[in-house]
Amino acid sequence: METSVTRYDFAPITGSEITPEGYLRVWSRAARVGTQLYRRADGSQVREYRPPEEVSNPDSLSTFGMKPATWGHPPVLLDSLNTKKFQVGYSGSQVRYNDGFVEVALLVTDDEAIEKIKRKDASQVSAGYKVDFDPTPGVTPEGEEYAGVQRNIRVNHIAIVPRGRAGPEVRLLLDRMDTADAVANPTEQEMAPQSSSTASPVMATVKLDGLEIDLPAETASAVQSYSRDMGRQLEAFATERDELSNKLDSLQADFDSLALEKEAAEGRADALEEELASSDTPRIDTTELDQLVAARLDTLQRLAPAFAEDFTFDGIDDATLYTQAYENLTGSAPREDAEPAYIQGVVEGILAAHVDSAEEHDEEEEDYESETINQDSADREDSTNVLRNALKGAGRGAADPVSAYRAKQVEAWKRPLTATK
Repeated sequence: METSVTRYDFAPITGSEITPEGYLRVWSRAARVGTQLYRRADGSQVREYRPPEEVSNPDSLSTFGMKPATWGHPPVLLDSLNTKKFQVGYSGSQVRYNDGFVEVALLVTDDEAIEKIKRKDASQVSAGYKVDFDPTPGVTPEGEEYAGVQRNIRVNHIAIVPRGRAGPEVRLLLDRMDTADAVANPTEQEMAPQSSSTASPVMATVKLDGLEIDLPAETASAVQSYSRDMGRQLEAFATERDELSNKLDSLQADFDSLALEKEAAEGRADALEEELASSDTPRIDTTELDQLVAARLDTLQRLAPAFAEDFTFDGIDDATLYTQAYENLTGSAPREDAEPAYIQGVVEGILAAHVDSAEEHDEEEEDYESETINQDSADREDSTNVLRNALKGAGRGAADPVSAYRAKQVEAWKRPLTATK
């Protein structure tokens, strides 16, 4: 069952400055997370836990701002009826939670308090606050045991004090080892500096790897801080290790996938080699190759009259040659939907007509050979040259290139001849 109790914590003043009005502004850490060590009225010590979610809670942080600053703790909690009697300044409105600490500035307006702080009569601040104490014991994430948990922290005032009542080591724990409930102002004797030779060191228990060790409070605080830092580093290393492990697993999966693909490719290659080795498909022998060459030469010989003398046939298939010959002979390209057999038939028909006409012309020339005189052999052109000359005008605007060509060949016999004796 939770109960409402009062607690006091101590922290050193971390810096100061004088304002233009002569006030003193000091900075301090007024609270922290973790376990806090307290001494009850019967002299026993108890460790209480202040979780990060409680210290950093906005409702809690807001209570640190604009609260009265006092010289020492007043005998009662402050309110509107008694604040003027004890107040020497106030806390600033800017409060922040930083790395487990609550940081707040104090503005000291009382001249006497300012002088004491300047003389180093006071070097700490101590927050007085009310909390709901949950007596359920437990263990912190860092492995520290505690007797209860502080919840709903609500600050009443922030006192400026010379030192913690249990000695200078207490300020490192940021706590006051005192009675668990509110107490009156410490006496002047209690507030006076203690001799380091007579002061008994404040001990604290630190739990490391399950082993509890009693150490001076200052040392215990340093050990705990170091342990927390190491814990954070270990968590960071563990996160980085997990990320690298995931990357390694991904790379291994990619490698395995590539290995499977390589194995499959090698299997396909082996299968193809076996298929080629066992294939009954005959390969082209020399005889077939000769036949292919002869057929190609025959095609080129037939189509040669349809092309210029310097035309190169290399690398052009038969179908393309027939299409080009068609265009050369007719003066226009064949229709796009014309079948290759049709194109070939037209071309070969034109060439055949030319050959027939040329042969008829040759026979007529032989009949008149006896009547020719000094016939110049250069005037008698063979059919190939005649066709080549005819092609020079192909596609140049003639109304009917095929008809014109045939007419020219038919009329060739009418050329003047020289009579022979």
